[in-house]
Amino acid sequence: MKKSPPTIAILIAIAMLLPLVALSETETLERTMNTNVLSTVGKLIAGLPEIWKTKARARAIARDLPVYPSEVQVPESETIFGWISDLCSFPNRRPGTAGATTAEDWIAERFREFGLEGVTLEPVPITVWTAERWSLTVDGAPVPAFFVVNTGFTGPEGVRAPLAYVGEGGAADFDRAQVKGKIVVADVPFPKLPYGALLRLTGAAFDFSDPGRDITLGSSQYLNFVRQNFIGGSSAENAPDHDVYWQSVKRGAVGILLILRDQPSNSNSHYGPYDGIMKPMPGLWIGKHDGIKLRERARAGAEATLTLTGSTAPGVMRNVWGVLPGESDEVILVTSHSDSPFVGAVEDGAGVAQVLAQAWAWAQAPAAERTRTLVFVIDSGHFYGSLGAHEFARMHPDIMKRVRVLITLEHLGAKEVKEKDGVYAETGRPAFTVMFTSRDPRIIATVMKAFDRKPAPATASIPFDFFGPAPTSDAAGYVLVSGVPVISWIGCPYYLLDEYDTLDKIEVKDLKPIAQTVAELIGIHMVMKD
Repeated sequence: MKKSPPTIAILIAIAMLLPLVALSETETLERTMNTNVLSTVGKLIAGLPEIWKTKARARAIARDLPVYPSEVQVPESETIFGWISDLCSFPNRRPGTAGATTAEDWIAERFREFGLEGVTLEPVPITVWTAERWSLTVDGAPVPAFFVVNTGFTGPEGVRAPLAYVGEGGAADFDRAQVKGKIVVADVPFPKLPYGALLRLTGAAFDFSDPGRDITLGSSQYLNFVRQNFIGGSSAENAPDHDVYWQSVKRGAVGILLILRDQPSNSNSHYGPYDGIMKPMPGLWIGKHDGIKLRERARAGAEATLTLTGSTAPGVMRNVWGVLPGESDEVILVTSHSDSPFVGAVEDGAGVAQVLAQAWAWAQAPAAERTRTLVFVIDSGHFYGSLGAHEFARMHPDIMKRVRVLITLEHLGAKEVKEKDGVYAETGRPAFTVMFTSRDPRIIATVMKAFDRKPAPATASIPFDFFGPAPTSDAAGYVLVSGVPVISWIGCPYYLLDEYDTLDKIEVKDLKPIAQTVAELIGIHMVMKD
């Protein structure tokens, strides 16, 4: 029997994907996790017929969708970049810190300036963890390192102990190394997702917007927010067996050094896991090139001194929100998050600025032409287990039950980088972004219509549950608590979680076109019928 073209495409895709999957998987992974490439690919391929059927329905709906009757005027790229620059005035915007508090106040001022009603700064209590001094010496020689957030503190003199290398932290490795009383050295792998072949060949994306043809069959990316053997969100009681940190704690280690094995640079300033869970044992991140020699010294039984001093204290972060009333009380909810581990031009100065662009633009529209109410939320605590988003949804069921669609904007307008000589090098292309999109064909149709009318760079619309029950974005809190339909637009360039996320990583010329795409999307939701 002659194979259909979709079947042939799937077979070709599998042939291309399997070598990459094999390289990125490890035997220590929990196979049921949706964050590993193998299970993600398998789940996606099994669901392809439903995706194709839904896409066809969405495309038919998109042809007849109404559009907003007038052109929504969004700010110029330079204005949007100016807002990003203002947000980057502090070294970081970690939840509960002075930088975060100033940013929250600044955002509230912009909302009021634009004419939003009921602008509110809503406090959420947290524990503020602050590192003051950290260092690593091996046999008396310094090794570059960076703190693992929310881990335990040492005294001023640090902890001195022999090193014990455990690879990725399998049970046999721990048994062999006998880590009690030692400082563990471990590799932390990231999965590599061959998204170009996966999405292009199988038809797994709902839609693409790629006017520059930047998404090729060879496009791939390490997911460096997925620490496969140190995912986060766990404690000693419920950590999976492959969690190298908690296994080290249980086996009596006195510290841990985690090598960023797959990070596409020698950067060590990785901020994660950012789950808000305080952990007892001190830890430091090591760049992948520095990790080569560290492994050798650990195998040789070298001694090291790990120092990490700091403090914890009660603190407060604040969600900022305001309203542009419409003719009906049905809500279009537009969100991002204000906090960032470092300067945060892309993470998430860019997301906040795009929300501000929509608040500014829709405030100019006559109230009578806003057929639905717009609620804008800039939450905090993305780097505290996404607590801000969860708390807003829990505290405002009256708003959440009226949400027609949630549109979350994060890390947009970023430059793509690759590794060259141990550092990040710009490729001249935009960073790949995805729109995690609900499987409702009417929601997908609005994305298709917006892409057709206002194209965006290097973007794929994919199922919202691609990796799990909710988008791997700040939208997750709203979706998990309230089950709202979602369009979550997010990028993940390699520097997102480290100190190299600076203003030079913003592709300024793309900022207005991105805002135009979002305005088009909101406009369609303003006028489409139930």
